[in-house]
Amino acid sequence: MLPIRRLACAAALILVLAGMLAPQSGTAGGEIARARPAVDEIAPGPPPAPAAETGITIFPARTVVTQNPVMPTARAVAVRDGRVLGTGTVEQLEEWGSEAVPVTIDDSFADAVLVPGFIEAHMHALFTGLLWQGVYVGRFDRVAPDGTLVKGLESKQAVLDRLAKAAAAMPDDDSWLIAWGYQPEFYGNAPLTKADLDPISKGHPMFIENLSMHIYYVNSPALKAAGVTGDTDIEGIVKEDGAPTGELEEIKAVLAFLPSLPPISAEVMEKSVRDVGRMAHRVGVTTFTDMNFGTVPGAYKAYRAAAEDPSFPVRTVLHPVIQIFEDGPIAEKGGLDYLVKLHEQDNDRLALGGVKFIVDGSIQGGTGLFRWPYYYRTFENGVANLSQAELTKGVTEVNRRGLQAVIHTNADQATEMALNAIEAAQKAHPMPDPRHRLEHNQFPSQAQLRRMQALGVGTNLFTNHIYYWGDLHYDQLVGPDRAERMDPAGSAARLGIPFSIHSDASVTPVDPLHAMWVATTRETMSGRVLGASERLTVPQALYAVTMGAAELMKQDGEKGSIETGKLADFTVLDRNPLEVTDPAELKEIKVLGTVVGGVPFPAETAK
Repeated sequence: MLPIRRLACAAALILVLAGMLAPQSGTAGGEIARARPAVDEIAPGPPPAPAAETGITIFPARTVVTQNPVMPTARAVAVRDGRVLGTGTVEQLEEWGSEAVPVTIDDSFADAVLVPGFIEAHMHALFTGLLWQGVYVGRFDRVAPDGTLVKGLESKQAVLDRLAKAAAAMPDDDSWLIAWGYQPEFYGNAPLTKADLDPISKGHPMFIENLSMHIYYVNSPALKAAGVTGDTDIEGIVKEDGAPTGELEEIKAVLAFLPSLPPISAEVMEKSVRDVGRMAHRVGVTTFTDMNFGTVPGAYKAYRAAAEDPSFPVRTVLHPVIQIFEDGPIAEKGGLDYLVKLHEQDNDRLALGGVKFIVDGSIQGGTGLFRWPYYYRTFENGVANLSQAELTKGVTEVNRRGLQAVIHTNADQATEMALNAIEAAQKAHPMPDPRHRLEHNQFPSQAQLRRMQALGVGTNLFTNHIYYWGDLHYDQLVGPDRAERMDPAGSAARLGIPFSIHSDASVTPVDPLHAMWVATTRETMSGRVLGASERLTVPQALYAVTMGAAELMKQDGEKGSIETGKLADFTVLDRNPLEVTDPAELKEIKVLGTVVGGVPFPAETAK
């Protein structure tokens, strides 16, 4: 049996926080909403009516980077009825017009560069928006939904100062102060405790999320509201000299606080979706994802309201978690068979994606599941959230119905379990072009990569980890040799494994150009280069956030390139990424706006 470092369940913790943020009946101490949607909340409505035929709009540009190997670049793109009519020169494209089909030239992008719309194939859209309703206390700089830069905090004291300022601004009532993003790994692994929080809270209960979503921190008023004392015997409530310190580890401890946490209205839910849509648009994203759909009651209504609004600038793909098909109202409707029916109602604004499985936790949280020798120096390990038998059964049932399995794996033992499950599922029910994929997949061995290639398994690599946590991996978590091979995008490209790169927002900021920069330089925050041989070229990185992401999502017939028949989704840049002389310049490129379905959405502010 593997040694266990700390019991963790990423899926369960997301369910917990979803319960905290979900609309609830009654007061803050009222009944806890179930952490799964009602049937009418998950069922998509009918697809939009076909648009009436319209004229042709031609967008000239300095360059159109098409990602179409037949015509890699062009000088203009023609759009009709929300789709690409063709690419070429203005003169060539004008030939499509007639008296019955007028042509309009839109010179808005004449001095800009058009690339296929960026696709963020792994983020937690609603969850990201909800967190921004609270106070950010993380180590890294972030851009808020309104475009304001929120500086990261370089010390624990700076965190306490920001919390104190927020507490001082609160009304004199019993409302809770909710904060998020605390990263003790950058402050000598110092947790927040009630001794830190009580003097600055002004009597308000405080509830603070660790960025990993595996640990939380509360003050004495929060402990009192939850009825937690030194006599409370619940796993994960950290105590010192018999008294709770205010640190909560994992699900059982957090569950004790759910009845006391404040409700969130449907209006805030919808605002959160719109906020994260603004954030994604600002960095050029035209399609984003909710990788834990089904964990927040009321989420579908918020997504649908946004999707039905023509001014919402992002398409949405919802990846439901496997748990909602195993019991509750969705299971009663037929479970995965019901999902097959729901896919028939997908439309280009809002659709369901693959089924999400979560095998292990996070590397920096100490809960990623490694093969021997486990974690660096400690020889301790994380934990599987699913047994091999449970995972294999679930993936087989997904595969049998012709659905896609989207499997969270961070460390190499979790990757092995996922590959075992996929191989068994394909043997039991062979499925052409399943495109099952591994998410994050940060430490696969070369043998595992070759096995992925043989099985036709794709991967969405969390290369942002190299920048934000690479130094910690190298020095403390996995050791130098494994840190060099983390997120092996170069190997995936060499082996022909379908892949993309992602942000996992809210864990890191959504920003495809930044992700491209990290993947092409592999520089950590200190400037150390990890695994130079695993660098992507700039063309490979651009492909990863356009066609690569579309291929993983089984949407490459509709997205990922600018070619006839596809959705007219473009990202508008001030420079051509393929012409940078140094990959470090990628993060300096400005997003000038996007085009979604042929409709321009100018940037609110410069990136």
